[in-house]
Amino acid sequence: MANVKRNMRDPTKKSRDEHINGKEKCQNVNRLSVILSVHHEQTIKKVLKQIEKLRPMEIVLVVDGCPDQSVKKILTYSSCPLTAFVYPFLLGDDVWRAIGAKEATGDVWLFLDADHVVAANDMQSFVRTCYRGADIALRKARTPLRQLSMEPDTVLLAKTFLNTLVSRHELGTSSMYDLPFAMTRQAASIIGVQHLVVPAVAHAIALHNQLRVVPSHYIASAKLTRKRATQRKNNPSVNQTILGDHLEAMDYVMSLK
Repeated sequence: MANVKRNMRDPTKKSRDEHINGKEKCQNVNRLSVILSVHHEQTIKKVLKQIEKLRPMEIVLVVDGCPDQSVKKILTYSSCPLTAFVYPFLLGDDVWRAIGAKEATGDVWLFLDADHVVAANDMQSFVRTCYRGADIALRKARTPLRQLSMEPDTVLLAKTFLNTLVSRHELGTSSMYDLPFAMTRQAASIIGVQHLVVPAVAHAIALHNQLRVVPSHYIASAKLTRKRATQRKNNPSVNQTILGDHLEAMDYVMSLK
């Protein structure tokens, strides 16, 4: 039982491998924009606390569907330069990506969802990969789809098929749909920031243009996707939207052949 407790540590607590060195912080101050989707204030304080450890040059918040009082609280949490775009209505799952990208001024962008608290060292892993030459740094799939012991869901199949369609088998289920991920401004200009609204299409465009798309860092999906998985289970239309996005991406790839 003691081992179980040790493994269930808070991802925001320090560990021996958590280290963002001074050189990286200097790079972040001059190069890093964090683009953050916010729907409520429940976790935003913890998320911003982790982001501040990166010392980014700016944080771009895209807030949609929040009560006025929540918005006021959100805007008082961060000590980093922060720009907020506030919408009183829900924008749709991924519209915030394009809005944030159009406003970001850094040359490396880190995309995050404020529903999930990710430790600063995990965030920096994606940013570091871009600093070292990658155009896009994705979450790494821990196990290839063919090795999963359980029946894979249709979304995982769609992600894998899209990567296979462009001969990037090594990416497995890694996708721009999954947060967090990082990308360079130059990569975004090639993809077109408007295409970030449909992550699967942006992913397909990146691969077609032979951008350096790297499966960078593994984060346990249970920590990040529990809420989204519940939404998909309770609302089949969410699942259908994701699959529709991947079909659109596959159609884009096939139209180029």
